[in-house]
Amino acid sequence: MRTVLKKPDSAPPYSLHDAYVRKVQLQGDTLRLITQSGYVSTLGPCEQVEGDVEITGIDWDFSSVYVMEYQNVLCGNYGSFTGKKMTVEEFLREYPEMGLDIMDETFGYHQVKLDGFLNLGNRCLEFRLELCYDGAFRYLLKD
Repeated sequence: MRTVLKKPDSAPPYSLHDAYVRKVQLQGDTLRLITQSGYVSTLGPCEQVEGDVEITGIDWDFSSVYVMEYQNVLCGNYGSFTGKKMTVEEFLREYPEMGLDIMDETFGYHQVKLDGFLNLGNRCLEFRLELCYDGAFRYLLKD
């Protein structure tokens, strides 16, 4: 029997962990995450860099957002929640004035999943943004 070892994907050059997204823009098959203060380099000395993220070639039919509101426990803890799965467009219509605190990012074959907290001023919900794309995942660095 032959064994084929799947090599881990290369580490991204920047981490979106703890990045705060203050605005999400859609244009055609492109989604842009406009950050408040950028993200962190994964290469030493792991400094904060200013920039946004742009993902191109998104297949909107296979991309979605999950929003969860916890019941009787603090947001993000174990316990009961209610929620909704929606299209990205529907999510942006329902939550036009929001911020996203990204806590985790997962990359797969033509996929990215971003998990974190949806800040609505006086309410905090949990979100998962799942994107399927065949374009580029671009870190747009500001000078």
